[in-house]
Amino acid sequence: MKFLWLLSILFAANYVDSANFRVDPLVLIEQGLVRGQKSKDNVYSSFLGIPYARVDSSNPFGPALSAAPFEEQIFDANDGSVKCPQTQEVFGDSTRGSKREIGQLDCLHLNVYVPITAGTLNPLPVLVWIHGGYFTSGSGGEYDPHDLVEQGIIVVTINYRLGPYGFMCLDIPSVPGNQGLKDQYTALRWVRRNIRAFGGNPYNITIGGQSAGACSVLLQLYSDNEKLFNKVIVESGTPQTEGMFVNADVDAALKLAGHLGFNTSDTHEALTFLAGTSPHLVTAAAAEINLELRPCKEKSFSGVENFVETDPFSLSNEKKVRNTPILIGHTSKEEYGSLKNYGESYFKKDPFYEKLRNNFNLNEEQLTEASDIVKHFYIGDRAVSADVTSELESFDSDFKFNHPTQRMITNLLNEKAHPLYQYEFSYVGDSAGEAGHTAELHFLFPASNTNNDVNDNDQLIINRITTLWANFVKYGNPTPMTTELLPVTWEPVTTNTRPYLVIDTDTKLDHRIFNSRMAFWDLFYSFYGKLNKLARECDI
Repeated sequence: MKFLWLLSILFAANYVDSANFRVDPLVLIEQGLVRGQKSKDNVYSSFLGIPYARVDSSNPFGPALSAAPFEEQIFDANDGSVKCPQTQEVFGDSTRGSKREIGQLDCLHLNVYVPITAGTLNPLPVLVWIHGGYFTSGSGGEYDPHDLVEQGIIVVTINYRLGPYGFMCLDIPSVPGNQGLKDQYTALRWVRRNIRAFGGNPYNITIGGQSAGACSVLLQLYSDNEKLFNKVIVESGTPQTEGMFVNADVDAALKLAGHLGFNTSDTHEALTFLAGTSPHLVTAAAAEINLELRPCKEKSFSGVENFVETDPFSLSNEKKVRNTPILIGHTSKEEYGSLKNYGESYFKKDPFYEKLRNNFNLNEEQLTEASDIVKHFYIGDRAVSADVTSELESFDSDFKFNHPTQRMITNLLNEKAHPLYQYEFSYVGDSAGEAGHTAELHFLFPASNTNNDVNDNDQLIINRITTLWANFVKYGNPTPMTTELLPVTWEPVTTNTRPYLVIDTDTKLDHRIFNSRMAFWDLFYSFYGKLNKLARECDI
């Protein structure tokens, strides 16, 4: 048996380096032999559910352990469905439904998608995709990158711990915080060490993400850890996006344990209890008591890995940001359709007042004056009602996504990021609405869609955005040449100019996105920016 095991290793290594330089679905990595599977159309091989680390069962809220060698002679990498513990909302035909807890602690897995043409002679560029989900939900397996891989790049999607397992910030050495971000970095280290075996270039890696994934990407860029990537894609999210960054809740473990019937004032006792409690119960408890568990500023401890050392409004790391190619943007109306989630109660309050109250340290006089100014800018003298839904969606979009993106672009330019490409995704297809949050993902990862009804315009957008993104991954330039598909040269942003590419059927280069609205918020932040809060009390 030992002879057969050694023979299989030699066979795999020999095959990867054989005369045709093609990567077979059997690959030798540091943990052992891993077997993938070819796609039905023979475009790529996928290796699903490869463990890149292990959760420590004695402290599932703290640092991960190294991935163990495979127990099997060959690890069959054919299941990418595992999710980290999370709460999933069950939707009905027309309304939001109940919630259920899913996932498992043994979840630190990643998926590798490799073009059939990959080989060791000419290693391919790599995109590592970090999923969104407000740091409470999602998984790498939800994204099928078929159309991106078809462009000749390797794509890796990853899981990372969420909610209480990934983002309890307790100001103690065993659970300092941001473990989900540290999981992401551990996955990047795995990619650096192993991607060459799949035909990838470990020194030509782009990290990309959407929403919380985009926030993660920027926090990876600004961290003091070794830079394990070369380029960055940021879609609809920054650390300054409302609710993406919170103050540490050092009593979170005590609150969770108490809600589950174990009352104590000792955080370590609470953690021991929670470590022995079903992850589904822990995740449900966090949701039931509305714990805000997301990235935070960590307290430093000697000998303990630190990831985020400042608040999101003070991020700085010019040494790491300098000369990093950036692709960044958002949709044309991020908050389109979101107000229906709040119901009629939304219109009975003053959303301008509530938004500023939750996000700025203003006294009552300042708050009333500031909210009146914002209200008059967006809806004039009209009352808050369903009649001004579109204007309220613009306000929410600007506050949560659009202006934070502009502030981040300014920060990146100040730290010498170059080149920096800005976009607006505005394609809506046959719908009568506008492009809301996540709209571009349906075309960047179209194989993930359960609805396969794709018309000619949909296919045009699929081809266009996957080509732009893949070009950026390959060359650091999304339009190295103009073609019928990409008829416009995408010019980078500079300190004096703000061009952006409108991604639609009629793609074009425009300038100064939402210029008057962004100028308004520039002026607002010049007065009130230093009074920003980190913790938000609600989502309104």
